[in-house]
Amino acid sequence: MISAAGLLLTACNGVLDKKPLVNLAVENYYTTEEQAYTAIIGLYHTIKIGEIGTYHYIHVGDNLSDDTEIGNSRSDGVKWAGNELTMMRYDILPTNQYSGNYLWNYYFSTITSANYAIENISKNEIPNAARYIAEAKFLRSFAYFDLTRQFGGLPLVDHILSYEEYFTPRSSEEETWQFVEKGFLEAIPDLPVAWESASTGRATKGAALAMLARTYIYHASFNKSQETWQKAYDTIKEIEQGNYFRLESDFSRIFAMDNQNGPECCFSIQFATSHTGWGNANDGYNSAFYGHDFGITTTDLDPNATTLHDYYGEDIYDFVYNKMLEEFPWNVNEDGSPKAYLKKWTGWSLHSPTLDLVNAFEPGDPRLAATVIAPNEFYDGHTHFNLSSYSRYQGKKEYVPFEWRTEESNEDDLPRNQIVLRYANILLYMAEACNELGKTAEALEYLEKVRGRARSNSSDPNVLPKVTTTNQAELREAIYHERRVELALEYDRYFDLARTGRLYDTMKAYYAKYSGDRSKLEKGKNIQPFHNHMPIPQRAIDASLFNGTHTLEQNPGY
Repeated sequence: MISAAGLLLTACNGVLDKKPLVNLAVENYYTTEEQAYTAIIGLYHTIKIGEIGTYHYIHVGDNLSDDTEIGNSRSDGVKWAGNELTMMRYDILPTNQYSGNYLWNYYFSTITSANYAIENISKNEIPNAARYIAEAKFLRSFAYFDLTRQFGGLPLVDHILSYEEYFTPRSSEEETWQFVEKGFLEAIPDLPVAWESASTGRATKGAALAMLARTYIYHASFNKSQETWQKAYDTIKEIEQGNYFRLESDFSRIFAMDNQNGPECCFSIQFATSHTGWGNANDGYNSAFYGHDFGITTTDLDPNATTLHDYYGEDIYDFVYNKMLEEFPWNVNEDGSPKAYLKKWTGWSLHSPTLDLVNAFEPGDPRLAATVIAPNEFYDGHTHFNLSSYSRYQGKKEYVPFEWRTEESNEDDLPRNQIVLRYANILLYMAEACNELGKTAEALEYLEKVRGRARSNSSDPNVLPKVTTTNQAELREAIYHERRVELALEYDRYFDLARTGRLYDTMKAYYAKYSGDRSKLEKGKNIQPFHNHMPIPQRAIDASLFNGTHTLEQNPGY
C-alpha cells in the first residue's frame, strides 16, 4: 500500500504540474474572427434563458409588487407555482429557487463566459477584437446589473478564476455598483452606433449609455450621492446629444409585433420562433405565454361540468358558451357544441394585472387600453374572458396576436422580443435626477415629455394635465406615479419600489387594503424592510465552503 501510494504521488505530481486541457482548448479557440464572433453571439444566448425571464422579470420584477399577481386556480400554471405564492406573501427562504437560484447560476455562467472571451480575444490579433471585447464587457455588466439590484453586493469577477478565487467573498453594494458602471464605461468607446439589420439587437453605443445611466440611477438611489445623481444627469444628456433614441408618437406602437426594435427601444433581448419546443434550447419568448390568459377549456364548455358555474355562475357560462359559438363557428363538434380554444390561444395567467394597477391610471389615460385587455374586450379577433385572473384583466403589452403564433403545440416558442429598457424610462430617470439635483423646472420638462406623449394619444386635450408643482417631495411622487403607469407590466415595479425605499410601505398598505378580497393570495402579508433584496441562494452559500468557512454571507434578515 505504501509503495502504491508513492507511485500515485509521483504520477499526480506530473499531472498537477500541467496546464488543464480545458484551458488550452479555450485559448486555442479564440484565434480567428469567426471564432470570436461565434463566442460573442453565444453570450447573447445566455441572457435569453427562459428561467431568467420567468423568475427575475415576471415573478420578482412584477409579481412581488402591487402591479401583478399570479392567476387563480383555474390555470394549470398556478398548480406548479406554489413557490411563487409563498413569495408573494413574502415568506421567502434562501432555498426557494424562484427567489434567485436560477438568476445566480445562469448569470454567473454569463459572467464566466464573458471573461473567457475578453481574456482570450485580447491575446490574439483578431480583426474587430476591440468591438467583440466591448460586447463581452457590456453583457458582463448587464448580468451584474440584474444580479446587483436583486441581491446587493456580489463577488466581483473580471478575469478567469484560479481555484482559490472561486471562493471570493461578496464586495459591498457600493463597490458592486461601481464595478457595473466601469464595465459599461469601458464598453462604450468601441461599440458601434448601429449594426447592419442582420445584427439588430446586439449592443450599441446608445444601449451601453442607456444601461450606464440606469446603473447610475440605481447607484444614486442607494448611496444618495449628489455626485452620482449628476453622473446620471450627464450621461442622459450625452444620450440626447447623440440622438440615439426617440419617443414613439403612438404609445401602443412601442409593443406592436411589426415594430420590434423601434426607435424608442434602447435594448431588447431578441427572440424568434425556433420550432424546438419547450426548454432553454428554445429561442422563443415564453414569458408572453406565462402572461397570456389561460383561456377556455372543453371542461368549461361542458354543461354537466361545474368549473365556470362554481367560479362565475350561470350568466357567465351562458355568455362564454354563446360567444364561442358566435366567434368560432368552425371550431365545433358534430353536434354543434363548441370545442375548447386551441392550445395556441391560451397561456398560464401567471402575470395578471391587479385592480390596484388598473385604478392607478388617471381618468382618460389612453395608456390603460394599450396596457391591459379588459374583461370581455374584443381584441385580436375574439372576446377575452380573462376568467383565470382575479381582476379579470390581462396584460396587453406582452400579448402575441394569433397571426404571429405559428406552432399550436409550442406556445412558449413565441417571436416577441423582450424590451429591457426604452427611452421613456430614460426620460423619467432624467426627471428624477433633475429633481434630486434641485433642477425643478428641468425635471418638469422631462416629465412632460412622457406625459405629453400620452396626452397626445387621446382625443381629449384635457386629460393628464401638466404637472406644475415645484415642491421637491410632491414632484418626486408625481414622477413615481408616472413611472408606474408608463412602465406598467414591463417587469420593473418591484425593483423600482425597492430602489426608492417604498417597497415595505407600499406592500404593507396593499395587504391591508386587499387581504379580505384576496385571502388566497395574501400579497405582502409578511413584508419586512430587508425584502428590498432577495436572499442569496442557499446552494451558493453551501458551495462557498473553503477551509471550513463559508465565504458568502447571507443578506440580513434571511
